[in-house]
Amino acid sequence: MTQGNKVIFRDFTATETLKTSKNTKGAEIIPPQNLTWTNNWNTFCSFETDQVCADIPLNQCPTCRHYSFWLFFTLIFLLAVWILLANSFVIAYIIKRKRSLRTSLDLLKGSLAVTDLLTGFLLFTTALPNIAWTTRLTSRQLYVETRKLADTPVAIVSATLYLLFIYSTLYHLVLMSYNRFAAIKWPLAPQTVKKTKINLLLLWLLALAAASYPAWFPGFFHFYYTYFTFLFLPNILIHSSVELGQAVGFFLLIVLPYLAMMVILSATAILILRGNRKAREQLSESSRVQEQIIRREKTVLTTLATMKIGFTITHVPTIIVLGLSFIGISHPIALIFMSYCALCNSAINVLIYRAKDQDFKDFVTNVLGRNFRWRSTMRSPNPSNNRVTSAV
Repeated sequence: MTQGNKVIFRDFTATETLKTSKNTKGAEIIPPQNLTWTNNWNTFCSFETDQVCADIPLNQCPTCRHYSFWLFFTLIFLLAVWILLANSFVIAYIIKRKRSLRTSLDLLKGSLAVTDLLTGFLLFTTALPNIAWTTRLTSRQLYVETRKLADTPVAIVSATLYLLFIYSTLYHLVLMSYNRFAAIKWPLAPQTVKKTKINLLLLWLLALAAASYPAWFPGFFHFYYTYFTFLFLPNILIHSSVELGQAVGFFLLIVLPYLAMMVILSATAILILRGNRKAREQLSESSRVQEQIIRREKTVLTTLATMKIGFTITHVPTIIVLGLSFIGISHPIALIFMSYCALCNSAINVLIYRAKDQDFKDFVTNVLGRNFRWRSTMRSPNPSNNRVTSAV
């Protein structure tokens, strides 16, 4: 509703798309007298917050659970620290590894670790500052600022980066699955490091194109700040077949690669089982060597399968909840949990490396052990100062 140079927005819920137009940009946004828009924000505040704290900062509002804010802030901070430190170990391991010993799988792990590392930076540069910024605002100020941020460059870039980490992780797993399948199916044509670098460049370009897909259609998709997740997310409300087609296209960019990943993984498992059975039937020295190779491939396949399970647990529920929000079905608590659940995958991958990759496990143990020994040496007294001079 527009009154001269003032735009008045009525009731707002978590599933409403925040739309901006040329005639409203720059206009003063005046909240309605009876605010009801944060009624869905019962994760941190009660239903009376709009009325009681319309002009009181949320961090001072008596109807808000302040311990919930600080607990959530602490959990996100610890998650970000763990992601940054753990993935730094992976990148250091790949860099320190001798160039002659680096494989295409090592490059893929390093590139995936970069994706996970950027996820930690996203938490530090977006989620944590947004939590602090949001709690310093009153309910009316948050109402106004949320609408000002709708479809702004900040909202578009931040939401695109969030999607980029999801797509990039999935596309890395697809490429890793295909590399293992190709190595077993065509052992005489292995994936070279140079070819892997080209594939990684194409992978990042494809992931960036897929993540920016909503930005290609500004008339359908909108980017807004969700005050209860402290993140910028895309949204589209489906009212026609055209909008349904746009939403379907958005999800096909992640559903099809996910299905391809599962098919490739299953095909790789079948090849390994067949090769193992054939090696057992042929009792010869060459068959024993082949059985050792297959045993090593089984270990790699187990690692990939574990990573795919981690991706499924953390990302698939997020995609489902985000899709339900497109048709107006969402719950703030579910959305806030699933939004950060997807980012937790960046912390899980390192745990999988630590458990399945013996070389990486030895590298981490040596680094931590060397650091511990160095600190112990610095703290211990100098032996030269403790010498006892014998009496003559």
